[in-house]
Amino acid sequence: MAVIEPCGDGRRQTLPNSVMHLTTWRYRRIIRPKLLKGRAVTDFTPDTVGKRIKQTRKLRHMTQTELALKARISASHMAQIERGKRQASPAVLASIARALSVPTADLEGRPYIEELRRDQLDGLIQPIRESLDIFDLGADPDVAPRPAEELVAHTDRVCGLIRASDLRSAAAELPGLITETTTAAHSSGDRRLWQALAVQYRSGYDLASKLGFQDLASISLDRMGWAAERASDAVTGAIRQYSRALAYLRAGQYRTGIRIAELARQTAEQADPGVERDAVPVPGLHANGYADPVGTGHPEARRARSLGRDA
Repeated sequence: MAVIEPCGDGRRQTLPNSVMHLTTWRYRRIIRPKLLKGRAVTDFTPDTVGKRIKQTRKLRHMTQTELALKARISASHMAQIERGKRQASPAVLASIARALSVPTADLEGRPYIEELRRDQLDGLIQPIRESLDIFDLGADPDVAPRPAEELVAHTDRVCGLIRASDLRSAAAELPGLITETTTAAHSSGDRRLWQALAVQYRSGYDLASKLGFQDLASISLDRMGWAAERASDAVTGAIRQYSRALAYLRAGQYRTGIRIAELARQTAEQADPGVERDAVPVPGLHANGYADPVGTGHPEARRARSLGRDA
């Protein structure tokens, strides 16, 4: 039986590899320049992020020192970030966002709706939402799905488009593929189709995350877990949980992120021993700055770092 690999870098996703897809560096250097076709990129510059932090801080009627204390960083560090003299790491930005009670995306400037509209990518999001909504409606009598082998191959193709950062083509093809595979899976109960559907939902998560639609990303992960259960695929289920953990760690919600990561570990252990199970190791949660690499002092960040060392 063919095994479909979740999208991303072409391998089953360990946490460090997944983190790389979520870092501001990757979006700024690789993905967004392709979307904007050479237009100037300013949203992730330290100066722009610093201005957003300052504006939000003033709306909260907080002094710079008060915010630094609440975010558990030094006052000088906060001052440098606000002046655009220092780049806020993902962990620090998450701590600041949490202290300000706003999503990290607000400080990063996502979603870039105007840029998405100019590139006509915003119009591709709603069909993805609609395809995710039919997950529990059973087989659609008006849909005549292709054979399982073709749907599996098409799933791999969409993954390839995402790996190549051809987000427009991937977003255009994904809704119809999900709709078709949903009917096929409900009609036949074929495990390969449930696996394919789980990977398609993961593709939806990748697209939504990269384009800044975090609510859609969350829905996609929920659907991924739902399909993985029907495929009896503990490995894909574990990958879904790791992706959930990443979202919480990135937002500075370390305690919840750690709990989900430990649940992912338990889920992975339910898989049969072998190559697939070994491909999803418990990762170091300190990777790429998501667990306090600069010493914000948050106790749960230290716990995340400890868990990474124990892995």
